[in-house]
Amino acid sequence: MSLEHRWSSRKEINLNVNLYYPPVGMINGTTQNISLEGMYVAVNGVDIPPQARLEVCFTAETRGKSIEHRLPAYVVHGGDSGIGLMLQHVGYREFDALRYMLNAA
Repeated sequence: MSLEHRWSSRKEINLNVNLYYPPVGMINGTTQNISLEGMYVAVNGVDIPPQARLEVCFTAETRGKSIEHRLPAYVVHGGDSGIGLMLQHVGYREFDALRYMLNAA
């Protein structure tokens, strides 16, 4: 049974992100698609189990300024190529950054 519930469509966006997963530390990844609720991140073979909680860190240009964002998330599914994340407790600033990226794509 999947825990994933999408309310908005995902768009193909390649964005470098850092995942902070305490048992491993910082993991570099690249998004393959993003929605307002989640994203799929290629993590180059790093094994992160389903339901693991982590933090997604990325820099986005918002209205001409680069701003670092940190979003709590958990792993919904994973495979050899990457992990599907569901975002949690997205604040207004982060929601605005995600919306800006999705509209620009």
